[in-house]
Amino acid sequence: MSRHATPPRGWRRGVAGALSLALALPAGAQDAAGAPAPAPASSAAVTTTVTTTTTTTVVTTPVAAPAEALPAWTLATLPDDPVPFHGLVNMDNAGLGSGAMLYPTAGLGVLGLLVGVATHAAIVGGSRSSQETKMQQAADKVLDPYRGSLAQFRLRDLEQRALAATSSTAVAHLHDAKDAPADDVFVEASPSFAMTADSAALVLDETIVVRPSAKSDKGVQQVLRVISPPLPQADLKAAWSADDGAALKSTAAALMAQSLDIALLLSRHPADDKQAFKTLRYSFGDRERMERGQLVQETCERLVIRTLRGALLVVPHSAGATLPAGCPPAPAIPARETAPAPAAAASGVSASAAVPAAPAASAASTAGA
Repeated sequence: MSRHATPPRGWRRGVAGALSLALALPAGAQDAAGAPAPAPASSAAVTTTVTTTTTTTVVTTPVAAPAEALPAWTLATLPDDPVPFHGLVNMDNAGLGSGAMLYPTAGLGVLGLLVGVATHAAIVGGSRSSQETKMQQAADKVLDPYRGSLAQFRLRDLEQRALAATSSTAVAHLHDAKDAPADDVFVEASPSFAMTADSAALVLDETIVVRPSAKSDKGVQQVLRVISPPLPQADLKAAWSADDGAALKSTAAALMAQSLDIALLLSRHPADDKQAFKTLRYSFGDRERMERGQLVQETCERLVIRTLRGALLVVPHSAGATLPAGCPPAPAIPARETAPAPAAAASGVSASAAVPAAPAASAASTAGA
């Protein structure tokens, strides 16, 4: 005796409903009803409607915008000279304290006054030059442990490393102007590096000119200062010296790569010069500094600031800063036994702009205007 399963109650109504739905669809639509529509090439999102016997669901799927077509570019080759490195020094106080001078104006009137002013200017200028030389020589001592490593670090090597480290997906070449491809954007850069007085970071000062081609006499010029994050190692001398100065060379190349990326980006998309000015905090070696400027860009690693003078300052976040959403935590910097940097060995800003490192709980990446 065979057994048959008894169909559940109401099954006939379900089959009949499905059959009537299929018959009601237009010819050829039965196969497409449950499949998502192809994404339009120009749309920013695709809306798909899926209909069943009981519900209708609308699903919106975002479509990535097409990537910007970046032009190929050529970086002008520099002379095969050593990469310029020096200690960072503040020249603001050079030439001060020279003492008052009595102008020899007796009986000479206005002419005597002009002669006296010119004489005083010459004396002060000579004194300032002498002080600047002595201050630079003193600041350069921070590089003494690394002279051997830097002696063979050449500008051509720096350029090749920087090109390899750029984030741009565009084709890049390294040529003299006469050998540059005719359609390439032509980039000229003049890098110079300095080490902070506490030896915790490197600073790149650079002027970059981006031209439509090597033969064009027009271009967009950017003056940049790029500051590296402080080294996380406790022993800075050992960190910079290891493997024949590998950290010095790789950090210098990374700073130049950042400067090239930023200059190329701003040559295509100039920053909004109507943004509000803010007081922004950032790390300068093991200390914290502030700069008044416009925030051009903020990433997980850096701030790009247009200063009051129109130059670009590319800096790491201050210790304990609130990073943009989704960023990983900033690496912790160990406490280091270092003497405070003297005013004469600070950066190109005045010594009053330097402030002690802020506690992690209170520092922020930006401050209000």
